[in-house]
Amino acid sequence: MTETARRHFRVLTRTRGGSAGGTMYDVQLQAQDTGNLLWAQTFSHQAEAEAYEATVTGDLETLDDATFRRKYGVPTHH
Repeated sequence: MTETARRHFRVLTRTRGGSAGGTMYDVQLQAQDTGNLLWAQTFSHQAEAEAYEATVTGDLETLDDATFRRKYGVPTHH
């Protein structure tokens, strides 16, 4: 069985203040071994951020490493 991308990456959502007192939600992809931020996608609605995080998390569990990297634009050497 091919190893999934979960071994190399983790995804999480951080919140921060936005304009006009709103909240922004940053869905982040991090390298599992270093914790380095590889990319972040920002949302202004919590439900959209949660849905995107669920999609990425599902892909971490089901896609092999190379396919995940291609889909999310992660270089081989992060």
